[in-house]
Amino acid sequence: MNPIAILTQALRRSWDEWISVILLSTVWLAAQVLVIPGPPATAMLFAMARRTHEGVYWSAADAWSAFRSLFWPAWKWALPNILIIGTALYNLSVFWNVPGGLWGVLRAVWFASLLLWLGLNLFYWPFWLRADDRSLRTTYANCARFWLFHPGTAFVLYLVCLVVGLVCLPFALPIVLGVIFWIAMVAELAVRLSLERANNTPI
Repeated sequence: MNPIAILTQALRRSWDEWISVILLSTVWLAAQVLVIPGPPATAMLFAMARRTHEGVYWSAADAWSAFRSLFWPAWKWALPNILIIGTALYNLSVFWNVPGGLWGVLRAVWFASLLLWLGLNLFYWPFWLRADDRSLRTTYANCARFWLFHPGTAFVLYLVCLVVGLVCLPFALPIVLGVIFWIAMVAELAVRLSLERANNTPI
């Protein structure tokens, strides 16, 4: 799979629906500030990215319906993420300046674990939305297999999305440019292409 082609195609798809993308990104950002609706808003965003890729028209009513139906599955996904990401960030912040070789190794392990976990989560919702078995274990196993079968593509996509997301975050550009929707579209395209190749049929 060509990661550059995926990135550019995701940009074109997002641009085709730029008004809806900006509005949905605004809702997503507001939901993160309010905390409780944050995870279902994230799941809803990925669901709308999937519909956009399929060329299916969606409205605010469709987004709201997806938000409601995904509320509890999203929080089932969010709780272990809060625990794992929160623990890693806490350890890194508290023990960042503690001297000693062992602490340096631990910081490297915590940081690598955080990056790895975020990398798995990039592809979580595209796999979950099309799976018959929607358990956390199966979905994360599918994400891990994606990384195993397409390590180069997964790494490039993850690195670009991570850098773009970090650069845009301080400037609230997800509202202006719909960056978060573009990231969701990147993940959707990558997973869909991977499954199409595995099954030798369009999905």
